[in-house]
Amino acid sequence: MTDYLANQGKPWSPEDLAALAKVYPDTDNATLARIFRRSLSSIKNAAVNNDLKKSAAYLEREKPGQFRSGHPTWNKGAHFRPRGSEKGQFKPGHKPHTWLPIGSERVTKDGYLQRKLSDTGYTPRDWVPVSHIEWEKHHGKPVPKGHAVIFRDGNSRNFAPANLELISRADLMRRNSYLNLPEPLPQIVQLRGALNRKINRRSQQV
Repeated sequence: MTDYLANQGKPWSPEDLAALAKVYPDTDNATLARIFRRSLSSIKNAAVNNDLKKSAAYLEREKPGQFRSGHPTWNKGAHFRPRGSEKGQFKPGHKPHTWLPIGSERVTKDGYLQRKLSDTGYTPRDWVPVSHIEWEKHHGKPVPKGHAVIFRDGNSRNFAPANLELISRADLMRRNSYLNLPEPLPQIVQLRGALNRKINRRSQQV
């Protein structure tokens, strides 16, 4: 059987380079590799090192880098896994130590209770605030987009229907504004901000 890579690793002779320069502009690299019995990378390197370019007619005709209509891609139906990607990946059926089953509950950093309703691996979809679950249960529809459920009495564990209030995110931001804090906290917050700005300006001048 013919060894199509018989010249692989051998230096290019002046004669071969001259022949390559003559046919390279209008011949695809796969054909050149067979002609010169070298790898595709060897053809590409020789072209780069000798400043060989494809002709305008070839580029217009072949449009390298684009798939032709009806031409299957080289990786169609194949599962691609980059070399070294095995590290850090979980084997099929293996769960990380932080995994929790559906129905589990957890408390967020803000102190709100969430319940796991699905196991897609996408945390915002899998973990839902219990306040939303209870509101939906009593109203028969999901919490509208751009809205939140708050606790009227401030107790984030009181899920009684009368204690759950639906408000817009904009209203929630306004309610959480420092202007709604009891006196004299708003003034203290303003003074603190002014003091921090003055300290920052002084630090920049030093």
